[in-house]
Amino acid sequence: MEALFRDQAGDVLESISSDLERVEKIMADSATGIGEVFGEFTTHLARAGGKRIRPALTLLASQLGEGPNQNVDYTAAAAELTHLATLYHDDVIDEAATRRGVTSANQKWGNKVAILAGDYLFAKASSLAANVGGIVPDVLATAIAKVVAGQLTELQSTYDPNRSEEHYFETIDGKTVSLMETCTLFGAVLGECPTKVIDAMTTFGRSLGFAFQIADDLLDIAASPETLGKAPGTDLRDGVYTLPVIYAVAADAAVAELLSAPDVDVDAVRSATVATGSFAKAMSRAQIYLDEALNALETVPDCAARPTLENLARSVVARVPRLS
Repeated sequence: MEALFRDQAGDVLESISSDLERVEKIMADSATGIGEVFGEFTTHLARAGGKRIRPALTLLASQLGEGPNQNVDYTAAAAELTHLATLYHDDVIDEAATRRGVTSANQKWGNKVAILAGDYLFAKASSLAANVGGIVPDVLATAIAKVVAGQLTELQSTYDPNRSEEHYFETIDGKTVSLMETCTLFGAVLGECPTKVIDAMTTFGRSLGFAFQIADDLLDIAASPETLGKAPGTDLRDGVYTLPVIYAVAADAAVAELLSAPDVDVDAVRSATVATGSFAKAMSRAQIYLDEALNALETVPDCAARPTLENLARSVVARVPRLS
């Protein structure tokens, strides 16, 4: 997921590279504030790179109004630190060995360090939000709570081949969608956009979040290790059955037997999602959310940020290979 989208997003986001550099500095200053040794832990994933889609969404949404300012920058940094914190914790939960093409923090230093590093980043994100004030601290806290609730919801259905589509969407609404929706809301509010634009950008962020996560889940089945930055089929091996797999089980009960094997055959499950039309069906669902996001943009000002947002949204789905 990481390498491919990082390249695509880098091209799309070239127009805000200087804005992102400011945000990166705020993140670096926040993450390393406790000392050199601990700073190595807390900056590990940030230094490994990443898509930076969340701060980009905040910055771009603000450009639909008055544009970036210090509060926008601080809020964008807080959103990305929040995201990084969840990655540290996710890797502990998933017992992941790699992340973004490098050794995961839990693999490198152990679970205790990874958990504490994630906790520290959550705290620093909250501190940045408090500096901004207004709606930011409360809305970010709500988003963090939704992320945690989404993770807990997902844990309730691990290794369940009968996981429902409704349960899947409830999970990703918390884990992924809530923070992206929050980012576009923050950008529009802090950029002093009119209410109509704030509402449109909130819808855009929410719809994009759904498209993004479905695309990520398709990539976990379809992409190469080089593209993903980690081994494909991680969700399958961890008993997390995502939308294409849910559709495949519904279409062919034999797929559930593949999932119950002691060492799940990722290639066999991939083939089953293609043969049953489930991969294409999940792709279509991602496209529906992408279209919703693009439709929301039709009501915002026709400025330089708008085509960038459009291209960024399209790249979310375009990164998924079409299997047949």
